[in-house]
Amino acid sequence: MAYNAGIPFSMSFMSPILKKSLLIVAGLLLAMLMAVWLSVKINAAEHAKLYAQAWSPSGKCVINTYAPAYGSGTVSNIVRSLSTQSFFRVYDKQGDMLESTEWVLDLHEDGLQDFARWGNERAIYPTDMGYEGWTLPQCA
Repeated sequence: MAYNAGIPFSMSFMSPILKKSLLIVAGLLLAMLMAVWLSVKINAAEHAKLYAQAWSPSGKCVINTYAPAYGSGTVSNIVRSLSTQSFFRVYDKQGDMLESTEWVLDLHEDGLQDFARWGNERAIYPTDMGYEGWTLPQCA
């Protein structure tokens, strides 16, 4: 049997009202942080710069590479460090968006080093784990 010389952490010294208050404050802080992060991401996407584009061989669709405009400041720098350098959108000839990586959070797109392109009737874009893409029959 192991001897534990440390004092175990317990919240039993707090009243139930204090515990609930702390949980509410923590929840509100988390919600505020998420709202700020979301607003910076939306603003960066709205003001993103078109970096590169590639038309499908049929000329029916285009895949655009965008560089988000995060702006300056501490909050923007934090969001930039936790986000990708680029994102991709596929549009048809009429300008309707077909696909986007703008809100894909589990991939790190790397469109500033290597461009998105078309191959085998697929829109292909670079990530830090290789290449991903979409099969878009309407673009063939």
